[in-house]
Amino acid sequence: MAMFRTPATTLLVFTAAFLLVGRASAQTRNPVRGEPITCSPAPCVLPPTQASEGGALVNTSPIVGNPLNPKQLLLGSNDWNCPAPPALGFFLSSDGGSNWSRICMAAVLTRLYVFLPTIEPVVGYDRSGTAYIAGLYFDNEGAGIGFVGLEKSSDGIHWSAPAVALGIENTFADTPWLVVDTNLGSPYLDSIYVSAVMIGPPGVQSENQVVVSHSNDGGTTWDKVPVAPVQRAPAGDRYTNMTVGKDGAVYLTWMYCDSGPFYFCTNNKGNMVFSKSSDGGNTWSAPTLMNTIVLGPGLPNSHVGVTDYPVIGVDNSSGPYAGNLYVVMYTWTGTYMQVQVIRSTDKGITWSKPVPVAPASVTHDQFFPWLSVSSTGLVGVSWLDRRNDPANIDYQAFAAISTDGGQSFQPNVQLTTAFSNPNVNGYPNNEWMGDYTGNTWVGPDFIAAWMDSSNGVDMQDVVGGIRLH
Repeated sequence: MAMFRTPATTLLVFTAAFLLVGRASAQTRNPVRGEPITCSPAPCVLPPTQASEGGALVNTSPIVGNPLNPKQLLLGSNDWNCPAPPALGFFLSSDGGSNWSRICMAAVLTRLYVFLPTIEPVVGYDRSGTAYIAGLYFDNEGAGIGFVGLEKSSDGIHWSAPAVALGIENTFADTPWLVVDTNLGSPYLDSIYVSAVMIGPPGVQSENQVVVSHSNDGGTTWDKVPVAPVQRAPAGDRYTNMTVGKDGAVYLTWMYCDSGPFYFCTNNKGNMVFSKSSDGGNTWSAPTLMNTIVLGPGLPNSHVGVTDYPVIGVDNSSGPYAGNLYVVMYTWTGTYMQVQVIRSTDKGITWSKPVPVAPASVTHDQFFPWLSVSSTGLVGVSWLDRRNDPANIDYQAFAAISTDGGQSFQPNVQLTTAFSNPNVNGYPNNEWMGDYTGNTWVGPDFIAAWMDSSNGVDMQDVVGGIRLH
């Protein structure tokens, strides 16, 4: 069963000392030890590098590259090294991932509340090279309200004060995502889109709704639009994700469950649904079903829950599969978690049958997948995989590339030799190893980021990947 946290869970760790939230920064260059650089024959496996400083727990790892500078990477995290942990920490690299610096999001103080940055980071760049960082804010007084907060920077050093990108009175935001339209031919170039599931009312949390907020002026003003009907418990939406086509169309995916209690999908069926906007986020199509997956009983041989985001990407190339949509997710086969990809060749009207990313001979758990599409139409998927542990406990990071429009995947590439134990994650009672991984394309490099506990103490964010030529 997928993990679904509430703000009450998060707020239990807050104390009055959290009013000291502010900026924190650090420099780190700490490659994971013992990793080979395998550059012949192709593909070349990039040496994994620990992006987070260490010293305290860091997990969750969305990553994006600057479209103006391929050496600039922006990585998000839930970071216990920031003031008032758990907090939203972000790492920036200007040399392709060898060195990283940290920025921690700041608190928001209103007349009634102190809102603290907590979990579920999201990242983006616009076409001018402006960086955006965002994530969930919750009130420190226990009222059960919150929003998606956002900061931006033109140089990676000086950051704006946090602003509310998506918030609705008497609700809190959950499972957000952020995407920026960087397509030069789009009529909505540099528009910012923030999605989330808004849950309320406080203390009851019986209603939830998928909402997308968009900004056409760099985050100064926002317009929020409901995408799906209000769901009432036990029905629930969660795990939003987005991508943008080269014509400016915005594609949104999420998971819908219609069994309870409290949105936990007790029938173990996850309905992966889809909507799109062709007018810059002002209106959205009626949600349609892409695929129904089976949710597993959490990560086997652990106390860790595993989210199942339907991660969407679009082919913005001029190649033979231009316009194709791809979505990665996992399903429970009855004995293990299997990563699979579906595709649409008609802008989301119809979807293919799922294509497994790993070969049929791999019958160990595959989880926390992510997907992105290169500028030339290559589909890259990365995930965590237990195939090399006979006990089906420890995992390593793997990746695979599709060159034929998601109809098949090339031989899997092992990104790290180090083993990580999900049960050694640094969280109280070792019950949470993070929310999601991430990947992105930077020229010929498929850059992946994931949670790694090979230090034997806690999770840290590690960045590696594949160089194709």
